[in-house]
Formats: sequence, structure tokens, C-alpha cells
Amino acid sequence: MKTLKNPKPLLAAILIGIIAIIPIPHAYSSTLTLTIFTTKPSYTIGEDITIYGNLTYNSLPVPDWPIALEIQDPLGTPVVTRTLQTNTSGTYTLTFKLQANSKRGMYTAYVSSNYKGETATNNTRFQLIQITQTTVTIEGEDYPITIESNSTITSVTATKTQLNFTSSGPTGKTAYVNVTIPTGLNKTKIKVFIDNTELIPPPYPIITTNSTHYFIYFEFVLSTHNIAIEYAIADVVTTNITPAKTIVGQGYSILINTTIQNQGDYKETFNVTLYANTTATATQTVTLTSRNSTTITLTWNTTGFAKGNYTISAYATPVPGETDTADNNLVDGLIKVTVIGDINGDFKVDIKDLVLVIKYFGSYPGHPTKSWNPNADVNGDFKVDIKDLVLVIKHFGEHYP
Repeated sequence: MKTLKNPKPLLAAILIGIIAIIPIPHAYSSTLTLTIFTTKPSYTIGEDITIYGNLTYNSLPVPDWPIALEIQDPLGTPVVTRTLQTNTSGTYTLTFKLQANSKRGMYTAYVSSNYKGETATNNTRFQLIQITQTTVTIEGEDYPITIESNSTITSVTATKTQLNFTSSGPTGKTAYVNVTIPTGLNKTKIKVFIDNTELIPPPYPIITTNSTHYFIYFEFVLSTHNIAIEYAIADVVTTNITPAKTIVGQGYSILINTTIQNQGDYKETFNVTLYANTTATATQTVTLTSRNSTTITLTWNTTGFAKGNYTISAYATPVPGETDTADNNLVDGLIKVTVIGDINGDFKVDIKDLVLVIKYFGSYPGHPTKSWNPNADVNGDFKVDIKDLVLVIKHFGEHYP
């Protein structure tokens, strides 16, 4: 047999080959894990803020161990620094309040811990927001408005047509505003203005609604801004009733002037109805542009109405979306339906009425020398003449009852 002069290189090669084909177990590595959470994504000033989490090593809790916590405001300035301690379950927690003058916006919470030569870190974010409420009162009914924002909201004013406020915060940061208004304050159109410039979607404002409220959401880059939100109301009002006379002979007609105003934001078409007590006597359709008024003349024909005193009122039918309806109706005084020729309203025709028709004979509205008494105009033709005198004489001595 031939002997190898130097077997060592061959043995080394064989060993290397064996090692190459034999699987070697992976080295075991430990893991330190630190979690962090908040109970909510956003908080308001004065509200308790809770931060919590767990420290584990190889998936097992690390009890009674220090955790470093730092919370930075939207500008990156530390506002809370704490050293917390895990409990027997490896859980840590901190509940605190931010100061009233804290900046609104996005806060970041950082945690870290060292254990057995390893370091674990983590972070989470939450927003500090402001919720401001104001109320618009219309005809004794309250309409609450809510403003939610991660900016500072000041100088809040609200009317039946507009909400105004100032938003401020760290320059360059992104702010959001979410306004909730009752549907009773708006008819069809909502507009948002930032520093007198209207926002035109897309993307903002985003306006949604349900059966009771509108939700108006928009974002913008912060500095200090004046914000106005206009909402379109519907409101028609009966402002005046003026009858041509207060005494009318049964069977004759009387003209009644009625003034209607559109206090809303849109052109409206609606009906105006005249009532004697609870009986509708005349109706007219009116079309009015926003913020304008008109006077219409309604005619009450007293034929078929019993003699007596009647309360006169005018009612403007509410338009779609109108909530302030108390002023749609106006009651204005009494009109007497009486015996034809009764001028003084005592329900009889006698010498007193004859004297009155003679006194005002020849008068008419705007007469340069004679005063005008519309009740002496028996037949309602806007002049006192022979026709009225004849009527008084014809019915002389009649009375009611």
C-alpha cells in the first residue's frame, strides 16, 4: 500500500465538506418590545389624557422597570417628561392634563427603555382640539352651533345668517375645522370664507347632513385667519295690515292692504291669506326676492257674513325650510260688519249717521280742505257723495239686532 506523505490537507478538506452539509442551528436572538397607545385620537383642553403600553422581553412582560416618556407639542417642544414604572404585568400608564394655554394641534409621545443591554423605542400621536359652542336664538327658540378644531378658536359670533370666528395656531401647520349647525338655520346653500375668500370644492368644504344637522368640514394652512360661514335661511314675515275702513255694511266689500317681507336669502313664492276671525276671505300668491317687501291689497266681500265684530289677520304660508314661522301671521284689530248706512258703528242707522255723511259730503282721500272719514264712504268707492247719502236715507231706522 502506498502511504500518503502528508494526510493533513486531505483531512481538512474532508472536515470542511462534512461541516458544509451538516445543518447548524441559528443563533438565538432576544427581542425587547415597547408599545404605546392613547385612549383616544384627540382630546380637548382640560380633558384627561391617558397614555399606556407594555414592555416585553422575548414576549414576556418586564415588571417593575423604568420607562422614559416625553411628549412634544406641535412645534416639537417638550411639554411632558416622565419616568414611569411598569407594573407586575409589564404595563405602564400615565393620565394627565395639558395646560389651558397649550397649543392646539398634533402632539407626539415618545417612549424608550433599556433592558439587558437592549434599547426599545416607540411613539404615537394625538391631537389637542378645541370644541366651542354658541347659540342663535330666533323667536325664542335656540339653535346651538358647535365648532371643533385643532386650532385656537376665538371671537365667536353668530347670527341667524352667519357664523364668524378667528382661527390661529403655529404658522405652517395644517388645521381643520368641523362646524355643526342645525338644519333649521339653513335652507339650501352654505358658504365658507377664509379671510374673505370663498372656499370652492374640491376639496373643501365638505358638507354633509342628516335629518337634524349640517356638518361643515374644511382644512387650511395655519396662521391667524378670519373665518365666516354663511347659511341660507328661509323667512317670510307679515309686517302690516291696514284696512281701508273699520265699518262696512253687510254685503259690501272692504279692501285690506297687507305688507309682506322676505327676510330670507332666496327668492320665494308663497300664498298670503286674509282671515276674518277664523274664516279665510281672500288669498293671493306673492313672489318676493331676498330682503324685499311688498304691499298687496286683499278684498273681503262681506256677503254671507253675519253682522258683528270680526278680528282681521293675514297669514303668509311658510316656505320650504322656514323655521321662524311665528311672524308669518299678523292680527290687526277689528272690523264691524253692520247695517248698510251705519257710519258710526252702533249697529243702527239714525240721525247720527245722516249728520256724518253730510259732514264729509264731497270728501275723498287726499282732499285739500276736507278731512277724510272712510266709514262715511258707505259704498266703498273712495268718495262721499250722493250715492252714500241715498244709502243712509234708504236704510234709515234699520238696526241690529
